[in-house]
Amino acid sequence: MAVLEDSTRRFHPFVEALKKAMLRKLFTMLPLWAAYGFGQRFEMGAEVGVPVTPAFETGSSRYGLGFGEKATSATRRYTVGPMAGLWFPHGFGVEVDALYTRLGFDHDLYQTALVTHTRVTANSWELPILGQIRFRGRSRPGPFVEAGISFRFVSGVSAISVATLSFYGPVGSSTGTTSAVLNNRSTRGAVAGVGVDLGGSFLRLRPEIRYTRWGSDRNLETGPGRSYPIPVLYSNQNQAEVLLGIVFRP
Repeated sequence: MAVLEDSTRRFHPFVEALKKAMLRKLFTMLPLWAAYGFGQRFEMGAEVGVPVTPAFETGSSRYGLGFGEKATSATRRYTVGPMAGLWFPHGFGVEVDALYTRLGFDHDLYQTALVTHTRVTANSWELPILGQIRFRGRSRPGPFVEAGISFRFVSGVSAISVATLSFYGPVGSSTGTTSAVLNNRSTRGAVAGVGVDLGGSFLRLRPEIRYTRWGSDRNLETGPGRSYPIPVLYSNQNQAEVLLGIVFRP
């Protein structure tokens, strides 16, 4: 009896460690078991792609006597970010993305002999929440449609302005971390898209075309004595992009 009790004491730490490991595994797997029990399937991965439209509508304007302005969009041509989704029976699903792109613009203000050039760059984040319907026949590949709402915000804003006299050269410069144009962008938009679902049970590829209609800019306050929008620079309300979803199903 003493030998049995001694053996039990020796194996007790091992048994306790095994119980803790099993409990951790159980709590880790419970969400997945619950999803499978209700006919749902969890997936995660990444979205990569390229914008088809510029982030800003730009142009130029001359007022006479050397006054005027000009703007150009400097948006980088890539989009990337993580995604997660949940699929229900009968081809219904929900997807949430966190998409990153680098954007910016250049703005020149002409005041006779004085030209002020401003370059603004920023990180743009979009958070679309989408409902999806997948159409699949006998073949595994199947088209899908999606619609939802998207939210966006910017971070890491950098604004650099340089004033130059045409007959002298640079006469001053300034830097900042804010932009009236970016601050007055709409932060919500409606999303719609179409694509095709390809691949196997573990790894799937989803090429798609996605369109977002953003709200219009709020009124811009761009400096002392000026309380109207820049006529040659405002956010593009129509956003189109080509995306490729790389999706893993655990």
